[in-house]
This record gives sequence, structure tokens and C-alpha cells, in this order.
Amino acid sequence: VRAAEAVRDGKASAMVSAGNTGATMASALLRMGRIKGVSRPAIATPIPVPGHTPTVLLDAGANAEVQAEWLVQFAQMGSVYARTRFGIERPKVGLLSIGEEAGKGDPLRKETYPLLEAAPGIDFIGNVEGRDIMTTNVDVVVTDGFTGNVVLKTLEGGVRAVVHAFLEACG
Repeated sequence: VRAAEAVRDGKASAMVSAGNTGATMASALLRMGRIKGVSRPAIATPIPVPGHTPTVLLDAGANAEVQAEWLVQFAQMGSVYARTRFGIERPKVGLLSIGEEAGKGDPLRKETYPLLEAAPGIDFIGNVEGRDIMTTNVDVVVTDGFTGNVVLKTLEGGVRAVVHAFLEACG
């Protein structure tokens, strides 16, 4: 809460938490409020890409259920974040789906796709799949918070398993 107040009052530029995500989001909303025109906040998580700038994944867990318009806003916010934080002039934005083709995915993805194509300020490259997240193919990946959180936790578990196997092999 104090960190959110410091941002609100101009004493800090950002708020970072290693604690409870829900509590962090609640304090940010209650103390800082929303950006004008943004319907729902999203958790933006930089995913490491070896030898390249991170891929920004959002939403990574704030909104289990979303609307197509919110995904467009997530894409816009993610693009601004990638541009200002990582210096990517025209961040490539992908919509996480079960196939690369425009007609793939559930009704939410099918509804979102043309909205992202038409959205100003977004370099929308189309649908991307989970395998694309840690590549140079995409800079910003948008999805609902349920799916994004599953992706994030899967990546964390995968890295943990690889490190554990490596350490065991090294003796």
C-alpha cells in the first residue's frame, strides 16, 4: 500500500512486489487508480529470451475472464511497456492461441483477432502459440489472465526442472 501511495504521490516511478499478487493489484487499484480509458489492469511479465529483449506476457494472472476489448487494451499497454522499458521501436504483438491461423482459437480469440488488426498503435502479427513466447518472433503476447498464469507457472516449473536435472548431472 505504501509503495502504491509513493507512485501516486510522485515519490516513486514504479511499484514492484514479490508478495501476494492479489494484494498488490488491490493496493495499486485503490491507491493509484486506473489509467484513463483502461477498463481492466493486467499483470505484465517480462519472459526472458536468451540473447534478446524479453517478451512481455500480459495478462499473467489479474483477469481470469476477459473481453475482447480488454485484450486490445492489454496489447496497447504491452506495446507501450515494451517500447519504453526495452527500447523496442515497433513491438510485435501476438495473440496467444492454439494455432497461428486467423480462424483458430476459442470465440474470444476469434472476436479479438480483427479488433487487434484494426487497433491503432499496434504492430499486430497475428496469432502466436506457446512455443513462440521465448523467441524473437514476438515482443508482446496478449491473453487472458487464466491462460497467462498457466503459461507463466509452466515456464517457471520447466526452468526449475532443467536446473535441477543439470545440477544433479554435475554431481
